[in-house]
Amino acid sequence: MNKTSGPLISVIVPAYYSFTTIESSLNALMLQTYRDFEVIVVNSSPEEQTGRIVREGFPNVKFIQSPERLLPHAARNVGIDIARGGLLVFTDPDCVADKEWLETLVGAFEGGRKAVVGSMGLAGTDWLEYGIHLCKFHPLLPGLSSSKKTCAPTANAAYCRDLWESIGPFPGEVFAGDGIISWRASSLGQAPFFIPKAVVRHFHKEIFGSFCRQRFSRGREYALVRLKLLGPPTILTWLSLVFSWAVVGWVLLRAGKNAISAGWGRMFFLTLPVQLAGHLMWALGESFEAVGILFRTGFAGGRDA
Repeated sequence: MNKTSGPLISVIVPAYYSFTTIESSLNALMLQTYRDFEVIVVNSSPEEQTGRIVREGFPNVKFIQSPERLLPHAARNVGIDIARGGLLVFTDPDCVADKEWLETLVGAFEGGRKAVVGSMGLAGTDWLEYGIHLCKFHPLLPGLSSSKKTCAPTANAAYCRDLWESIGPFPGEVFAGDGIISWRASSLGQAPFFIPKAVVRHFHKEIFGSFCRQRFSRGREYALVRLKLLGPPTILTWLSLVFSWAVVGWVLLRAGKNAISAGWGRMFFLTLPVQLAGHLMWALGESFEAVGILFRTGFAGGRDA
């Protein structure tokens, strides 16, 4: 791992109206057992409260106020531009890291890993939060076994600087930028490796309606990324997106297997309605976007796009 003249680790946090959670997130970083790191917060919300919390409570944190709205991955790119660490670590302002988080990530990189994804615990306790969490993060639950993953969500992901120079920056105009970066890393033989002991715990503050709308929107975007940004799509890709809704049951079965293996089986069954809605809305978003592209461009035109 190439090191720059600075701390070993740069932790980069994008913020947007994050004043209700960012203090807890930064407090957890200040309690890390591993100490050779810097924290960079890039805020793009026009309010003053987030900046005041960071500047007054955490004077050692580098705070950047963007004059314009940035999507999360665009904000991360801004942070990367000034980061000095040889290891780039990403998390979110609504996540609280366990105190051994950075120490565990460093151990993985010292063991030869170049792309790592940690596990996603839950900070909340209510029924809806459990359902949302299991829908979004069932492949990354604490308690699962280490393995290679196809996607490293940037709520808990890290990349060696020399690998990043080959796969970055994030596509800043889409929410699926973490998936694209993971795909680039995998194409170089560096698929993100799951380290379950590197835990961050996520707050979920969505209400049911906004959760469903978000899942539909993200499903649409995912289909667009698959068809437009990851190389010429195959017929199998088209079919998997157009008929995504037909395999929701299979997705739930896989989620159930993960949840039971991780010791979350009871909450999996209790929150099935939330998970079913979330997976179905994502699938409908994929199908809606794929069919729309077919109608707008024709099948041949869509394949060449």
